[in-house]
Amino acid sequence: MLVEHGWDADRAYDALRKKGLAAAAKKASRHAAEGLVGASFAARGAAPGASSSSNSGGGQGSIVLVELNSETDFVARNDLFQGLLREVMAAAHSLGPAAAVGPDHQLDLEQVLRARTPAGVPVSDAVTAVAAKVRENVRLRRAFRVDSGDGLVYSYVHQAASPGLGKLASVVVLQSQDGASLAQDEAPGASTSGSGSPSVLQAAGEGLAMHVAGMRPSYLRRADVPADALDKERSVLTQQLQQDPALKSKPPKVLTQVVSGRLDKVLADWLRKDVGRPLHVASFLRVQCGEGLGPKEGGDFAAEVARIVSDT
Repeated sequence: MLVEHGWDADRAYDALRKKGLAAAAKKASRHAAEGLVGASFAARGAAPGASSSSNSGGGQGSIVLVELNSETDFVARNDLFQGLLREVMAAAHSLGPAAAVGPDHQLDLEQVLRARTPAGVPVSDAVTAVAAKVRENVRLRRAFRVDSGDGLVYSYVHQAASPGLGKLASVVVLQSQDGASLAQDEAPGASTSGSGSPSVLQAAGEGLAMHVAGMRPSYLRRADVPADALDKERSVLTQQLQQDPALKSKPPKVLTQVVSGRLDKVLADWLRKDVGRPLHVASFLRVQCGEGLGPKEGGDFAAEVARIVSDT
């Protein structure tokens, strides 16, 4: 490039950069279902963009979840990729109250892509630059923000590659059933004991977030479950009981009672642990990397590696 541009370093650099961005654009159509989901907490009243990447962060404020995809898990483990994910989360936090948040907590992706990273670069440019460097399709797929409101918000990250980054992240919002604010319970100095252990509320919040990650709940309350979903679950339970040698000879009335009991167990209330006051889960969110994208067509790993080497 120096030779082609008369040994002008600035022109040579610009040409290299354009070449890299063009290569990134060429790769943008390639299947990218690997990657990571990041969770980042920002306390209420914190400076725009200020956040904590710790997966144990929580309290009064908001939690941002971001899914960033790559073609291979190898790139997802790269410091460059993980650094980009943290920058995107900070940019999403910086949107503050102006962020367009949908009913499912999802942020407007175009708004996030236009937001600035802590380095002052638009998120879209930062993503493209990393794609050019790692020579894979890197894309920002989804972003969410969950606010605590009058309650407290907590997250959990599963299979963490590093603090706050993993293959699966979940969030819950706890609120007081009596309408009282929970701020005093998680005020500075009250969130942990003298030994540094989490408070009862924090332990409950993080435990429930882990429950969301592991159990994949579809609904928050029994009243939210559609009638057809209840009928389907009742039918499955009935078929299971009819195949049980100890129960299949029982009268239909008994089977109906057993099915009702098991259905109640499936739809059991969320919060049983004593946390010193009546609480309820106001909302929850679960985001898994690559969900819904499906496997890559072909599936020939050796051929794919050869193709990537050839392309780069």
